Amino acid sequence: MPDPDAVEAESRKWQITCKTCGHSRNLWEAGGVRYKAKGSKSSYGPCPECGRKRWLRIHKVSD
Repeated sequence: MPDPDAVEAESRKWQITCKTCGHSRNLWEAGGVRYKAKGSKSSYGPCPECGRKRWLRIHKVSD
């Protein structure tokens, strides 16, 4: 079982960005988890800025 603090720390390094308006937020604070993951991915979900479902890019922020 992974350490919960390590999961949180790793998840905070990821951003979720709306491909339409560019609004970006921290994945952990948005309720998401990404642990020991690589690369970026796209997901379809609500953008708090647009107020509609949009394509979102989940990507790791450079250290």
